[in-house]
Amino acid sequence: MEEFLEYLERKFPYPNIREPQKKMMLKIYKSILENRNLIVEAPTGVGKTLAYLIPSLYFAEKGKRVLILTETIDQQKRIYEELNRLDHKLKVSYLMGINNYVCKSLNKKANRVYCKYNIRCKFRPNKKPVCYCGLNKIRVGNLYYCPFCACEYKKCKLESLLADVVVMNNSIFFYSKEECEEFREFDIIIVDEAHKLEDSIRRALSVEVNPDILIDRLKVMAIYYAPKVLKKRMDLENVFSILENYLKDVDIDEYRRSLLYDGFELNSCYRLDKAILSSILNAYHKILKIKKEILKFEENEEIKENLNFDLDFRDVCLVELNFISKTKYSELYLNEFFENISNMKVRDDYVLYRANNSLIYEPIFVNKYLKFLYGNATVIHCSATIGNLKLHALKTGLENCDFLKLKSPFPKDRRKIIGLKDGANMKYEIKDREKANKILVKLLEAIDGNTLILFKSFEDLDNFYKYLKNEINNLNIKNKKIHVYERGLSGEEAKKLKERFEKEGGILLATGRFSEGVDIPGKALIAVIIDSLPFPVPTPLLKKEREQLMKKYGSWETFILTSFDRMAKTLIQMIGRLIRTENDYGVVVIQDKRFSDWVGKEMKKRGYLEDYELMNLEESLNYIPRFLSKFR
Repeated sequence: MEEFLEYLERKFPYPNIREPQKKMMLKIYKSILENRNLIVEAPTGVGKTLAYLIPSLYFAEKGKRVLILTETIDQQKRIYEELNRLDHKLKVSYLMGINNYVCKSLNKKANRVYCKYNIRCKFRPNKKPVCYCGLNKIRVGNLYYCPFCACEYKKCKLESLLADVVVMNNSIFFYSKEECEEFREFDIIIVDEAHKLEDSIRRALSVEVNPDILIDRLKVMAIYYAPKVLKKRMDLENVFSILENYLKDVDIDEYRRSLLYDGFELNSCYRLDKAILSSILNAYHKILKIKKEILKFEENEEIKENLNFDLDFRDVCLVELNFISKTKYSELYLNEFFENISNMKVRDDYVLYRANNSLIYEPIFVNKYLKFLYGNATVIHCSATIGNLKLHALKTGLENCDFLKLKSPFPKDRRKIIGLKDGANMKYEIKDREKANKILVKLLEAIDGNTLILFKSFEDLDNFYKYLKNEINNLNIKNKKIHVYERGLSGEEAKKLKERFEKEGGILLATGRFSEGVDIPGKALIAVIIDSLPFPVPTPLLKKEREQLMKKYGSWETFILTSFDRMAKTLIQMIGRLIRTENDYGVVVIQDKRFSDWVGKEMKKRGYLEDYELMNLEESLNYIPRFLSKFR
């Protein structure tokens, strides 16, 4: 222990170590030393990144191999930069998902399926020690790569084989565990943002098939390969009717069989354009049949029978590979479809269902997959928001596990969480939207400052937005700017929205999804209003999960393990948007009446939430201005 404390004093880059931060470091050190798994909840401000990096480096310098997993690329970059700031001589590797790299062969975004099939790619590491550019390559195992010419993704993967510390995404490790551990297994696995781990692995294991996407791809391919005389008449609406007429006297099956595949070039003893277009038209008719069969299933109901489709798409998959190699496109929709739908088998541990026009195939539990990923390593889970630590351990397959729940280092008297005793009823079946809208407007007047209002759904957000636009000129508030998080905004667009709100202030309307990871410090945000508790919609996955758990637990405990747990963790994330630095202050108001009736009490009992206060609306309208005025 003394040696580690000396190492900590020497390595820590700031003048002072916070007490919760030091406690976390010592607990991680002890867990690794005793080979015991650990779950840590460290609220914003503790400094958890340094708290797990320094013990990790200490053991890495003693020969242990360390893997650091996280969910987002931004967090990966922060971890990697923090590692580089700390003085060490270790080999550190940074690996992102393949879509974040540029494929040198395509000269555009890389694609997993294309990379899998393009085995003759000259940028791929191989067994030749000299590169085509004339330079000697670097050897990793029995493969060589050129540091200048090699595919960046493959190069990073090879470097991760030899690294002492590897930083990567949860799902990337899921796909590349065996390769990453080819020469040397990981001794320590640190999972940052661990509250996202279960959903991250579930997404990696899940499959979605949408026939409409495939049909759109076939349309684009048909136009690309059509002779000029057809191309002049074609658009996305009439593609297949023109193809039908063009190929009406053709033996389509014979033309399909004539397609030969050689690398990424298609050759045919018949006219190549007719062979390719025959393949595309045949695939279109097959996909229409598959879509018709999919639409026979009841939406959002579990499918309990194995699918029986005609899946002979080999010819059109070859055409698509050729198409990708010659165009600006990178996604291999048809190849991925063929690969995915072939694996959709009815199983006890998976659920299959229809959502709109898509088939969804999801695992119910992921703990057994996570146990495989952990191997024999000591596993440390860290997050600002975990909630019930024992439940998290159960769902993420952590055994032989210790727990550490740290308190926020920020002063408690600078934040107040209020649950309205007379808030609106926001149950899914019986929702009092009109009352909720009136309450939200009154709260905005009481706050009279930069406020984030979080809704469960876009429907609720849109309803309130229309109401607010009619009332905004009558409101007694200084800043009447309204910022709205809209459906379909990309991550970059959401970031710009947040920055605009920080700069201009006013009112920001968003859903719970937007709130995760949003950091708006200082006076840019002094209040968060939670319109409705984010209980999940009962999807087939949730129903199947409950069905499985009911065999072991009662109905109430099953509800707590599923819907309640998901809601509670999301709610804590929403609350956590407010206090991001030591100087922040503000109020959180939960207007959904269910919180004051029973949810708040249950969350406190089960360790999700420590403190809150119940008030009626009139009390809160008097209290909020007085509370905020103390810090303004």
